[in-house]
Amino acid sequence: MLGAIIGDVAGSTYEVDEIIEKKKGSKVSYENRIKIMNKNIPLFKNDSSLTDDSVLTCAIADALINGVSYEEKLREYGKRELALGCDCYGRSRFGHGFINWLNDSSKNNSYGNGCAMRVSPIASLLDDIKEIKKETYKATVTTHNSYEAIICAQAVSMSIYMAKNKKSKEEIRKYIEENYFSLDFDIEDLRHNYKFSSKCTESVPQAIYIFLTANDFEDGIRKAISIGGDSDTIACICGSILESYYGVPEDLFKKVEKYIPDYLKCVIYEFYERKLNNERNSVKIKRKK
Repeated sequence: MLGAIIGDVAGSTYEVDEIIEKKKGSKVSYENRIKIMNKNIPLFKNDSSLTDDSVLTCAIADALINGVSYEEKLREYGKRELALGCDCYGRSRFGHGFINWLNDSSKNNSYGNGCAMRVSPIASLLDDIKEIKKETYKATVTTHNSYEAIICAQAVSMSIYMAKNKKSKEEIRKYIEENYFSLDFDIEDLRHNYKFSSKCTESVPQAIYIFLTANDFEDGIRKAISIGGDSDTIACICGSILESYYGVPEDLFKKVEKYIPDYLKCVIYEFYERKLNNERNSVKIKRKK
């Protein structure tokens, strides 16, 4: 969950640049995309911001730990954010499809990547594969009732589940390719040619692929941003898997805290307290056996 938030905040300003270039019919240059790979460049900028990716991730976490429906919490969090007005970049806080859903004026058959960006709490908190798949499905179809959205969200959840259970990257790659989609990419090709897309099938596979190339948590976040496109969401999805595989560096947690409003911090702290209790109980059960 924190990995997703760190990726979201780190990628936020870069996404704005990518959208500006997309409107011009172009994309950010290779030279500008790879600047983030210079570790002397801070991961967070003065104008970095938490976005809908993090807000809706917290909504899913809140629903999970309090036994409330995903729809109820997504609507609660969505309406509260909309009431705040435009974000710090002068944009709507959510995409048109999600806003229409909040207003009950459209169907929930979206194939956007908003389904995959928010599901990390499910596989992070739960331990049973069937339950993880079921809950991921329920959290997805509320707003993204399309085949593409469902398989992409489940691919993220299964990547997180396998990562936290110490599966190798080779095992994770094999499972995702055999059950969901190809991960046959080249990072240099993506940096040169990848264009902005919020479609789940055109951004989720790339995010999982970047996780597979990462040397550590921060390297993975930087690489996710370096391919361009929907940078905050790609880094958010990648970050959620990176957290399960590498853990979150304490210094990055301290740096991202200032971007998180207090009402979301409460959910995050409660979530990790529940997660820790679950892990303690799991250890006790294993010892009894």
